[in-house]
Amino acid sequence: MYGSNYQQTPYDAPPGQYPPPGHFPPQGQPFGAPVGYSQSPGQYGGPPGQYGAPPGQYGPPFNQYGPPPGLYGGPPGAYGAPPAPYGAPAPGQFAPPPPPSFGAGGPAGLVFLGVPVPAPPPAPPVSQLAGYNPQFDAERIRKATKGFGTDERALIDTLAPLDAFQVDILARTYEQLVGRSLQKTLEKELSGWLEYTLVLVALGPLHGDLHLLHRAMSGAGTHEDLLTELLIGRTNAEMFALKEGYRRVYGKDLLKAAQGELSAKTERLFNMAISGTRDETPYIDGNLVQQDVEALYRAGPGKIGTDEIAICGILLHRSDAHLATVAQAFSQRHRVALSHMIQAEFSGHMRTALLHVAQGAESDGRGVARDAALIGDAMSGAGTKDERLCYRIVRAHWDRARFAAIKQAFQATHRRDLRSRVETETSGKYERALVAIIAQV
Repeated sequence: MYGSNYQQTPYDAPPGQYPPPGHFPPQGQPFGAPVGYSQSPGQYGGPPGQYGAPPGQYGPPFNQYGPPPGLYGGPPGAYGAPPAPYGAPAPGQFAPPPPPSFGAGGPAGLVFLGVPVPAPPPAPPVSQLAGYNPQFDAERIRKATKGFGTDERALIDTLAPLDAFQVDILARTYEQLVGRSLQKTLEKELSGWLEYTLVLVALGPLHGDLHLLHRAMSGAGTHEDLLTELLIGRTNAEMFALKEGYRRVYGKDLLKAAQGELSAKTERLFNMAISGTRDETPYIDGNLVQQDVEALYRAGPGKIGTDEIAICGILLHRSDAHLATVAQAFSQRHRVALSHMIQAEFSGHMRTALLHVAQGAESDGRGVARDAALIGDAMSGAGTKDERLCYRIVRAHWDRARFAAIKQAFQATHRRDLRSRVETETSGKYERALVAIIAQV
């Protein structure tokens, strides 16, 4: 069975950074609760200082910089190359933002997998959502799992359309109604990849990733591909939420758990990633871009042997927007793609992890083409890699706008839409669940 119950323990928050004066205009990312959600005053987000980082540690306030809510990091605009640097802002034009709160009810709620999500405990949960009736869905699930047999179609139709806030309030409403968690009900009533898929949906973005992290480091061997997708390239806020949540749910320190699964320089690479100390300054420093381009070359093809740690330090600590610009400049300067350099200089798990960063920075600069390729890889070759297909589609679908872009990239590459390919590779209720998730966009 998958997952477990959740308990709370605090965890240290990651540091943040402010933009230095004289650099380029912002490349922001979305914050805040989704449109249409409501809650009573003081019911969500927690009192100041009760949860999250000390004042002044996270990025710009909601809507001050960058694209509107729903976009997914990286350079603004469509899916072409990142824009060229442009003029520096006037002195004093961009002042440091006020201290944000770490709760969905505040101006800078937790954004996870590209979407606003409910703040973890100790913030009080959202009690109601405009336009959504969790009691209706909870009763529907109760009826679908009552007595002899399970109405699997009803479970799929109920869970597939839900967003992060809706699935969170449904899970709590269901437990109040029947006295058992939704996760345990699904694990009892379902099996196989249908169970895997619907449990992951029912857990939501944050708890779903915690569930997968535990899966990646449980049993014999380490699921290295899964560990890479879960931990590499995350924002500081996401990494803080993962570390705090892993300790709260599983009673373990995430860093120590990962260290027990890795060794040598690969362990150091993941130590850097889990530290959650990326430079998230919403500016592109043209001089630093050129320095990084040359440092990457000197640490790789420009010397005998490879300075792995120097390359890791750049790729794991720079912002997505900065790395997108570096990837473009590297290929222009050295006539080779950054990902090709990584492919030639590294091997094993280190190569997989660093390729995840490099391929995310190339092409669209937002990881859309990379994630479309990863979904395609799960269905390539002899046999379908069902687990990878499940978690890649479920994790991608939370950010509906980005998932639509992934589907377009998939069709452009494979000359076939994602839905029809999944229908060919899967069958039964498992197929129906994945198709229902894909059809939401």
